[in-house]
This record gives sequence, C-alpha cells and structure tokens, in this order.
Amino acid sequence: MEKENPLISICFNIFIPVLILKNGQNWIVKILGLIDNAALPFHFQDTINFSSMTFFIALLFPVAYFIYDFFKRKNVNVISILGFINVLLTGGIGIFGERFGLSKNWFIIKEGALPSFIGLGLIILRRLRKNLFNKILLNDIIFDNHKINSAIKYEEQNEFESIVYSAGSHFIAGLFMSSIIQFILASLIVTSNPGESSFNEQVATMTWVSFLAVFVITMSVVGKGYLDLISRVEKITGLKKEDFLKV
Repeated sequence: MEKENPLISICFNIFIPVLILKNGQNWIVKILGLIDNAALPFHFQDTINFSSMTFFIALLFPVAYFIYDFFKRKNVNVISILGFINVLLTGGIGIFGERFGLSKNWFIIKEGALPSFIGLGLIILRRLRKNLFNKILLNDIIFDNHKINSAIKYEEQNEFESIVYSAGSHFIAGLFMSSIIQFILASLIVTSNPGESSFNEQVATMTWVSFLAVFVITMSVVGKGYLDLISRVEKITGLKKEDFLKV
C-alpha cells in the first residue's frame, strides 16, 4: 500500500485552509472588484455572506484531500475518519452558524468535546471489543502483526496483553489531554461568532496553534506509550524492531 505523503497532508489540511481563512475574504472582494458589476447577478455583493463563502472554500481542500487519499490508497483509518468528521463539524458551524444563531461557544465546545468523545469511545471499545481495539492500536500499516504473534509464546500472551493495554492507556490519555488543550486554546483564541470575518481569522489561528500544541504535548504521551510498546515487544519476542515495524 502506498504511504501517505505527510507534507501534502499538512498542506491540504492545515497550511492552505489557514491561508484562505486568514486572507480569503479580502481576495474574494478584490476579485469581484475586477469583475464588471453588470456581469454579476443583481445585488450579488450585497446578498452573499463573504465570511461563509471563505469558510466553504477553505474546507474544500481537506475534504478534497480526504476523497483523493481514499481513492488513491484504498484505506481509511480511524484517525482520518475522525479528522474528516471534525472538518464537517467545523464547516457546519462556520458556514451555517450565523443563519441558525450559533455562537462561538459551539465551536469551543466542539473543539474540547470531540477528543473526549473519541477517548470515551475507545475505553468502551477496549472493554467490549478488545480485539478490535488492539487492531486499531497495532495498525497493520505500522506493525507486522503476523510476525509479532508468531514470536510470542503461549506463556507470554498475558504479558503481551499487558503491554498493549499500557500503550492503549497512553493513547487514550493523549486524547483527553488534547481535549483539555483544545478547549483552553479555543476559549482564548476564538472570541467572535460565526459569520463575522474575524471568526474565520481566529479559527485559522486556532488551527495551526492547536496543531503545534497538541502535536508536541499529546504526541509526547502517545509517543512514550508506543516507544514502550516497541521496546517491550522486542524483549518478549526476541525480534528487532526492524523485523516487525513496517515504517
């Protein structure tokens, strides 16, 4: 399976949307200013909401990338699906928020609540469908699970389950940390309501700031869990990480 290009992913999911949210409204106004008013529908510039249009254009890029990546690699993992849902929720608030009287609080709550809901869902999944949870954690794209399972002796199975459980706890803890961080950042950064031009700029700021904060802080927790997992799998199987890691 072809690997995802992280640079392209960051460009389509973060860099380009942030650039459009920051400057898109001014660009649209300038473009329309170059067009002969007679060529536009009557009162076009008076009736359209430029803030919502800018938000819509910005969201086209992560949505288009999700569809492109799906058809190219024929693989949609849990993280990409959740990211796509987050984009749709953000778009719904940004584009239709003014029409339905939604305040900035809806966006703030969404930013903080979504990672927590994912974390709670994983806790329930681990309790009810442990094998499925382990499959998500030990993704076949990263781990050669056939080699790992073949190298684990029967008497080491409980220890292996303990190792995976510990890594899963780090992963879930990272999600709850992300929830707290994003709620605090959204509360501090997003002070305007949907429909206002400043809302787009603040969401753009929130996008890149939260990406850096969540990546550095949350990944340190999740990363520690995976590093411990890899180290302990090496120990009980006798394999080198190069033998069971595909990346």
